[in-house]
Amino acid sequence: MYRIRIFILSLIHVSFVNAFAQGQLKGVVLSGASGTGLEGVHVRIVGTEAMAISQGNGKFVLEVGGVAQVELELTHIAHVPLRRKVHANVWRGGTEVVLTMEKAAIELPLVTISEPAPEVVYARTDLHVGDYHVNSVGLWVLTYERPQLWHSEGEAGRRVFREARLHLLDTAFVERCSVRVPGEVVGLRSDHQQRTLVEGVERAWFAELLDGGLHLSGIDLEMLRSAVLPWTDSIAGRMLGSTYSTTYPAFDHIAYHTISEETEAICAVEDKRLMELFRSQYKYMSGRDKVIAMDLEIETGIDREIIAGYMTEFHRDPYFDAPYAPLFVVNDTLCVFDHFKERVRRFTKELRPIDEVPITYHQDRDWRSCLLLDQATGAVYAVFARGVKAWLRRVDTSTGDLGPVQAMTFRFPEDIQVHDGYIYYVYRPFGSLQRRTLYREPM
Repeated sequence: MYRIRIFILSLIHVSFVNAFAQGQLKGVVLSGASGTGLEGVHVRIVGTEAMAISQGNGKFVLEVGGVAQVELELTHIAHVPLRRKVHANVWRGGTEVVLTMEKAAIELPLVTISEPAPEVVYARTDLHVGDYHVNSVGLWVLTYERPQLWHSEGEAGRRVFREARLHLLDTAFVERCSVRVPGEVVGLRSDHQQRTLVEGVERAWFAELLDGGLHLSGIDLEMLRSAVLPWTDSIAGRMLGSTYSTTYPAFDHIAYHTISEETEAICAVEDKRLMELFRSQYKYMSGRDKVIAMDLEIETGIDREIIAGYMTEFHRDPYFDAPYAPLFVVNDTLCVFDHFKERVRRFTKELRPIDEVPITYHQDRDWRSCLLLDQATGAVYAVFARGVKAWLRRVDTSTGDLGPVQAMTFRFPEDIQVHDGYIYYVYRPFGSLQRRTLYREPM
């Protein structure tokens, strides 16, 4: 009987201890740097699968078994791992365990940072790159062996390529096909749909990819210059172009409706200072020439002072420079960069005026009187150069502000273009045997 009592008392004692030892271990994890609760800490009881993750205030709760002591392991991506033993007396009394983790010092491998080298797009040991054009079909490259220079007055310095070839490259700059261009070639051009044309000395050609090869369709030079090149872009059933002339200090931007076959003026551009000089030539003409100008005015309806400017060939004067004010389509908005009004004149695709944005980049003496449109992204860039260096800056068409400088690596880059966030240009080191090579650099 005595032994039975002892056995029962022992069972009661063990059951009481186990029941009292089991429960919840509550705690909070603090950051040693800030003293605030640390979120996302993995708290695990070593030797078991019990685990909890601290909340936004750093608190956690763990279910513990009937043990006298547990060992906690704490891990966090940005802090030093921590281990801490906790006695059963802590969770028996409901005391919250406070644990502090210190930030870990992350050692990074040594990295050398340098500017990326320009990427070679097209290079040959036997051919020079004479010109190129990028469109949705691919990259068109015009190559030649030796250039011929015009030496006649009026054509001085003009390059003409003999035995030229036209190459078509894919997006990886692998040559797909090529064709020899008959006759002497001036360069590559594009129409309002950005299709590639080859302009020659006596003839021009449309370049097309047909049945895996390049095909050249001949057109008359007069048609190229009067009916193709004046149209530079298209939008909403309209072809966009201008009445620009290299011999007159004013022109109109116009739109041709392909359905109604009507032409509508978008806006006029005029260099007022040059126009005054152009018209003033009438005052200095002889009496006989003035009579001729007046007779032509009656016959043609053109103002005698304008006729006088052409009669005196004022466009050959060293003071004359044809006005530069291109129109670009930027996200369905027509933007005319009128440098004489110092404004970007914006129009809807229905040709209605939106507003005028002030610009000042053209006042920088390093500006090269050149704007480039990225047809793929709609971004517009101004080209600058000083000494041997050249760089681009993006023009915000909604504010007129300039973006950061995009400098080009090589000195004296030629034939600069932009496409899909890259700067393309032709370069050949001075005094080198290297042929003219096509490069590109990321913006």
